[in-house]
Amino acid sequence: MTLEPVITAMRTDLESRLRVDLLEDGYLEPSYDSYCFANVPETVRRELGVVDGTTRALPEDVLADVDNSYERVFVVLVDGFGLELWKRHREDHPLLERIEERGTVTPLTSIYPSETAAALTTFHTGRLPTSHGVLGWEVYDPADDASYEAFSTTVTAGDESTDYELQDVFVGDPIYPALEAAGVDCRHVVPFAETYDGATCHSYGTVDGPGHGLEGLEEAVEEAFTAAADPAYLFAYLPQVDTVAHAYGTTSDPYREAVRETFDALDRALSGLGDTAREDTLVLLTADHGHVDTDPDRNVDLERFDDVMAALERHGTGEPVRYAGSPRNVHLHLREPEESRDDIRETLEDALEAQVITREEALECGLFGRGEQSQTFRRRLGDLVVCHRELSVWYGSDRPKLELVGMHGGLHPDEMLVPFAAVDLEAVC
Repeated sequence: MTLEPVITAMRTDLESRLRVDLLEDGYLEPSYDSYCFANVPETVRRELGVVDGTTRALPEDVLADVDNSYERVFVVLVDGFGLELWKRHREDHPLLERIEERGTVTPLTSIYPSETAAALTTFHTGRLPTSHGVLGWEVYDPADDASYEAFSTTVTAGDESTDYELQDVFVGDPIYPALEAAGVDCRHVVPFAETYDGATCHSYGTVDGPGHGLEGLEEAVEEAFTAAADPAYLFAYLPQVDTVAHAYGTTSDPYREAVRETFDALDRALSGLGDTAREDTLVLLTADHGHVDTDPDRNVDLERFDDVMAALERHGTGEPVRYAGSPRNVHLHLREPEESRDDIRETLEDALEAQVITREEALECGLFGRGEQSQTFRRRLGDLVVCHRELSVWYGSDRPKLELVGMHGGLHPDEMLVPFAAVDLEAVC
């Protein structure tokens, strides 16, 4: 669906139209063809003069209030900081206020599922989930007879001998080697010790310990800017807000503190750059998804549904295939889908306030995107996909996930709508 643009600093008009055109029964669908997070990679490439042509870019009006061309694009991705959270906290932080005053903030939809593993794989490859095949934090692939975490590749069930590197988990290549070949210097400021092929890693935080601190962020940003040769694509990943939202929810004091600390650190990093680094640089600030505060006391344990558990496919160990997708995007792989699917769907629809979508319906409506469908995607797509309106739905044998408060992955507007802010670096410092 293509929407006509109307431009203001915070584009509330567009947000309203996205809600009107894409919201149905409380569930907001991805706008894959226009204002969608999936279209950020090609937008960056277009701005740097490297047009891929095989993927979609955002409508040009998202950059209407900035210069026509830049030698450097700096994308800052604040994990989990959806549009509703931006609006809630924009008056609490000077950086957000300056961005709204001096740039443009365009609402986008996330992809489905609205979660980090799928969305960041889209961000780093330019491919939709139908192509790259990452459909949630927990990847279940019948070809491996294993469930494993998408980013850590830690096996959580099934064949424990499964041993993957990160780039073995998805189909396709990162966008960075092609950018590098086109003469674009790609640099990633991340709280990890390594990053995707084709990009230089500038680490910050406690990369070898638990959690993702902000220590060293300013130095890493300065180091990346100083080392970069024009034209350059710089990227910073900030997961701290998302981590705290999971544990405490988005209305908690720890969450408000995490937002303040994150944007204070980012503000210092941007303001600390020298005049030369600031010149000819476009800053794009966005998020991969938002959050819904669930209720751990009411979150749904699928293991209390005996008929559901009996119908699940089995690993070679004889254990049911539980872990596929995430608590807001559950993929049920069934042993005999033609015989049990309708009954299981009816059971869950009667018991839960949730959408229970068949794989055929998901394919027909393009829930995970349209176009190329990889064999990996088709293997990993569940026979049923369960998306609750506002709660988590998962397995009691993985109790910690049911106890998380802030969650995402589904189609609630608060997790589906994200900001895309564009501002000249010199203007915001």
